Parts: sequence; structure tokens; C-alpha cells
Amino acid sequence: MFLFRARRAGIVLLCGMLAVAGVSVPAAQAQAPANPPYRLKTEPADLSAVQNGDPLRITLSGLPKGAKAKLVICPKDVPDNLMKKVYVPPWPKDSTLLTRVQSYCQDEFGDEFTGKAAGMQSMERVRSSTTGDIVFDTTIPRGTLRPHAVAWDPLYTTYEKAVNPGDKFPKVPWADNPVVVDPATGAKSRRQYSFTCDENNPCTATIQITAQDATGKTVTWVDESIKFTPYLPGIGVKGCKGIGRNTLNASMPERLGRAAVAWNQALCAPTQADQPANIVSETEDTGLTAFDKGTSDLMITGSGNALAAQTVRSREYVPVGVNAAVIAAVGWSPTDVNDEGNPLGSKLATTMSFTATELAHMFTKGGQNPDASGRGGVFKNGSPLVERNPALSAIKDGQPAGVIAVNRRAGYGGSPDFFGVTGESGAGTVPFALSRLLATTAPEAWVFPALGADYFGELSGKSPGVISDLSVLDPGKSRVNNVDAKTGQLSVRKTVDNAVVGRGADCAGGCLNWVITDLATATVNRWTPVALPDGKGNFVAPTEQSLQLAADSMKVGPDGTAETGTVTKDGAYPLTFVEYMAVPVNPLIDATCKPMQEKQDQLKAFAGLAAGFGQALLPPGMARLTPGLAATAAERVGKIGTGTAEKACQEKEEAKNPPPPGANGVSQASNASLTGPSGGPGSSAGTPSAATGPAPAAAPTPESVAAAKNLAESIDIPKFAGAGALGALIPLVALVILATLPSATAYLAAGRPVPSWLTRVLAALLRRRQSGGLA
Repeated sequence: MFLFRARRAGIVLLCGMLAVAGVSVPAAQAQAPANPPYRLKTEPADLSAVQNGDPLRITLSGLPKGAKAKLVICPKDVPDNLMKKVYVPPWPKDSTLLTRVQSYCQDEFGDEFTGKAAGMQSMERVRSSTTGDIVFDTTIPRGTLRPHAVAWDPLYTTYEKAVNPGDKFPKVPWADNPVVVDPATGAKSRRQYSFTCDENNPCTATIQITAQDATGKTVTWVDESIKFTPYLPGIGVKGCKGIGRNTLNASMPERLGRAAVAWNQALCAPTQADQPANIVSETEDTGLTAFDKGTSDLMITGSGNALAAQTVRSREYVPVGVNAAVIAAVGWSPTDVNDEGNPLGSKLATTMSFTATELAHMFTKGGQNPDASGRGGVFKNGSPLVERNPALSAIKDGQPAGVIAVNRRAGYGGSPDFFGVTGESGAGTVPFALSRLLATTAPEAWVFPALGADYFGELSGKSPGVISDLSVLDPGKSRVNNVDAKTGQLSVRKTVDNAVVGRGADCAGGCLNWVITDLATATVNRWTPVALPDGKGNFVAPTEQSLQLAADSMKVGPDGTAETGTVTKDGAYPLTFVEYMAVPVNPLIDATCKPMQEKQDQLKAFAGLAAGFGQALLPPGMARLTPGLAATAAERVGKIGTGTAEKACQEKEEAKNPPPPGANGVSQASNASLTGPSGGPGSSAGTPSAATGPAPAAAPTPESVAAAKNLAESIDIPKFAGAGALGALIPLVALVILATLPSATAYLAAGRPVPSWLTRVLAALLRRRQSGGLA
């Protein structure tokens, strides 16, 4: 029976792969024959549901030496109402695309995300002699073009209308834009042209390309093939009925948002059912308290009970993914060379390497005066850090004039509000994991300077210890700007936007910012994490392989979760952590303490999906569970709701006035139900339990066959903005879930993980889709 289901799932996968893959076509087939041939690629490939501020890479390949290009934002359809620029009759029309783009589109485009001019607008790049490509690294704009006159468009011209036979230029007979006087103020005005780019108004990223043709003549033409639809930043579940009576409240940090949306849509969008989980984005300490008090039905954290203020509610921590704390480099460095042999700024892509001591100095010695003691002097010319990393050493004093290399490397651009390092404020696993590692491996460097109580209070000259909030790295009334922490991911992205798009003179010659974040967030934003030393001092970058290797070697704490900072294997990334879904052991109850069975079933289904087939829907940068963690997850899902309603009611009352941590019977140390198949506290997180084998697969029923048929007919699931490749894979995963439902249910019922071959195939397809290989 299982072989039959595997074959059926394989057929489903094959059909889904063809649907996801699509057909690849050359980007420039419609070019005029006189123009040099070229290829165009965008990353991501699908720009129909992108978000304002999302990273965008445009690559032009195959152009001849000396080629250059310019990006200009235009409406989806560039107006075609221009008169030819002549000064005497006759007055012919000018439909040349280049002239139209220059007339209608080349003004300042106000971007809503940053509150300033869009970095894409009028961005110019030249050909790299190293790769032969012209590459634009920018972000998706959303906003409005500044209103302006269009001299040769009758509707927006400033020329006066010729009405007399002897009238000459600048009076013209085609002018149709008279001066209008405001009767209240007397102000005079004319119509001006503008356009908006948003979810209701798709736009075009036009590219003005200049290159030599086959005869050696320099020609300029416009590629208008890149269309994009920019949505507001943020994510939401699409294609479902909405919040229902049995919808769960799910607390989680922002980094889990994409995964949670994908899990929701895989369960509810195919049949337009109620949304399984209402995503509540909040800091991990707040979410854990909400879960303990019963306000939230589940909560996701990367550090178990470590950030919990109270732990009254009995819980299981179900592993749902492997993530990592990272220090991401954002910006540009002149590591490339143009066709003239001059330095060419390139978006940071290669992995830099930092020691723990360098990071400890960087985050405790202040962002001010990096040419002196700021950042511990790690960015000075000739330092081991600079000499080790070509992207840092390529930034040089006076190239171009006025550049102070150490400031550019450290991220200091002269602003009184930002000194180069940022991250999310609020309690979370990322600062907890980072500080725990630095306090252990670089204790002599993880120390504040002795600047007095105004700056560091009682910690002046002392270690900050293990922290959970980046904001406490500047604890005094006065600041040295160790980390300019911001509230929420959106604020962090805005803070580093100049470095992301290479905007202005501050990025000439190179500019860098540094973000303390998690790997999934860094990957989505195309920020480049640095490599850190393992136990033998070898630098290890955060990858799926290095994260999974780390996860299997981490020590299991008293609450049954892998403890950050306990990675032991060589080649494993040291800041790895496991994302856990906290779920209640006792049943969900209503206000009268009666069990809520339908909602309970919803909870088990959602947790089971996240730990099973939902592994294929994890966002880029978040690694799938190892076999040991998958076995742990399956066993713990099976314990959801196995307690009593009476106990749940008692916990709910006790959580209103909780005892001190460790003083009640369900403290971290005494809750034996949290050890799971990993072997209990002290064992390795990836140690699986003994295999129990799957239960016999149930035969398909008429109801399950009908459900699969209905799903196949309704598999057109809307993409959520920012979904990327996940939007294409959600229908595929949903169909596979129904196609293999009896077998999958049997495995979960037996406390075994869903067969790993399917999640591996789906994950591989996702990686190919994200890399653009199938676009």
C-alpha cells in the first residue's frame, strides 16, 4: 500500500513540477535587429506579487565591451502622446520609446518604504570585465513619481497655445494645458504628469542600454520587459475564508511569518476553509507569557523556556525548523573592475570571516570614532580583520577623494542616529544566542569600556553577560552606539536601505552596514552572513549543512530543547538554534473549562503539518529538521492534548498569579514530558528514539477520494505578496498532503515522522525555483 501511495505522490509531484517550472524564454527576443543581442534575468523571476523594499537583482549578459545601462521606473504602459521636438510646422508625433521614457519617467520617484527617493530610479551601472555582465542590485519601489511638466505632450506642456496666424514658438497650436487660477487663493497652475506604482497599478522597470552594434556604432535602446506589481510590506494569508471559530492564536517572532503563512495556506486555501492559525507577531518573551496564560494556543521560539517569565502551562516543544543567529554584511565594495580597468563597486556576495573576539569588540566598544577605539579598532587599516577579508581591504582612503576607509568599513556615514550596526530590539533568541557565545568564547573582549555610569551604569568596565535584547548594549543615559536597535524588521530594513541600494556619494568607493539578525531573515533580504570559527578555529558559514550538523550536536536542556551555544562538532555553525513550537499538553478549554475538541484537532493538524510536509515550505535560509529532530517532533505532536481539562483549568487560574520560575511542579527542571525521544537533558538534540514502524496504511475512502478530487480542481491558490517560490509550491504541497493523507496520518499516529523522501524532493524543487533555475 505504501508503494502505491509513493507512486501516486510521485505522479502528483511530476505534474506539480511542470506547473511550477514553467517554460524558459529569452528575455530579449523582441529587440530591433540593429541592437546587440543580450540576455536579461531578474531575481526573483516572478515580480507579480513582490513587496515594497524587497531585494531585486537584474542581470544583463552578452553585451559587448564598454556597454552601460540605466534603470528608470515607468508606468506599465508608457504614455504615447508626444509631439516631435521641432519648432516649426508640421508637428509630427514622436512615438520613440526612449524619448517617451526620458520625457515621462525621468523625475524623482518617492518611495513609500524609505520615505525618500527610490534607489532604483536613474540607477546607472557599467559592464564588468570580470563577468561580462551588467548587474543592478536594488529594491522594489512603491510610490509616486513627482509631478512634472512634459514640454512636448499637449496635455502637460508649459507652452502657450498659438491662436493667431502669426504666432510662433514657444506658442504652439497643439498646446492643451491652459493656466488655471484658484478662485480662493489666486494661485496659478497647470496639469502635471505623474503616476503611481502599487498593487493596483503595475509598473515597468525600463532599462536604457547603450552599447556598440556590429558596425561599431554606439546605439541606445530601451528594454521594457520587466513588469512588477509592488504591494505594501507585510505578509498575510490569501485564498482562505478568514478567521473562524476554531482559528488558533499563534504567537511568534517576525522571522517565522513566511513559514506560518505557507503552512496556513497549505491547509486552508485549497478548499477555502477557515484560516487554521491567526499569526500574532510579537517578541519571544511576550509570546511565551501569552502562551502560558492561554491567550495564545501555540508559540514559536528558538530558545525554549530561556526567555519565559513564567512556565505554569505544561507544554511540549515541537521542533519545526533549524535557524541561526547571524551577523549580516550589507552594502558594496569595489572588488570588481570595469572594462576601462577601474574599480567597480559590487554588491557584497562573498562570505567574510570574523573571530569571536572581533565581534565582541565590535558590539561593546561603540560605533563612534572607529578610526580610534570605536568598534575596538577592528576596522582600521592593516588589522587582521581587514587583511583577512578582501571586501574590507578593497575600500581605501581617498578612493575616491574624501573617503575614510575605516568609517566606510564600520558603517559610519556621519549620521548622528546610526553608526553602522543595527538589529531588532526586544527579547529574542538572536541576541541570546550571540551573547551566550561571545561571553563564553571571548570573555576578555566582551567588556564595556570604562566610561562611567552615564554610559554603562554599574556595568562600566564590565561584561554585559548573556543578554536577550540588543538595546541593553547601550544601557546608560549617554550612548556610544554599540548597536542602534530598531523596533521590527521593517525599521531595520529602512535603516540599512542606503547601503542596500548603494545610494548617493556615501557609497562611492564602498559602503557597509552590519545587521544582527537570523539566517532566514538575512537570506530573504539577500544580506550576506559572515563565517564564524568552529571549535578548531576553522571559519564556518551558516548553510543548511552546517546548521543541521550543529543541531544534531547541541546539548538538550531541562525543557527538552537544544541549548544555544552548545554546538560541539567541527564544521558546524556555532550560532545555530532550533525553532520550536510550544504546544499545550492539556486540552484547549473555553471560558467554562470545557474542552474545545474541534479547535484541539486544528492545533494538532497545524503542528503536524509544520513538523511534517510543511518542512518543504520553510523559507529560504531555514533548514529542515534532521532525522533525529523529525522523530522528536512526531512524538511530541502525538502528546498534544493528552492531559486533562481539569489540569488545563487549574493551570489557567494559576498562570494569572504565577509562582517564581522553578517554584511550581511544571518548572523547566521537573517537567519530564519535555525530554522526548532525544534521550533527556544532557543528550544530543539529534539522537532519535528507537524506530517503532508505521501503522498500517488505511485504505482510501470515498470521502478522501472526493476531497482529493476537489483539491485538484481548486488548486489555484493565490500567492501572498513576498511569497516568492513558496507561492508556487504551496498548491503542490497541499495536493501531496491529500494524496498521501492516510499514510501520513498513520506515521504521525505511530509517533514517526512523515517519510523524508517527499520533503527532500519538495525542498530541492524549492531551492531550484529560488535560484532561478526553473524561471
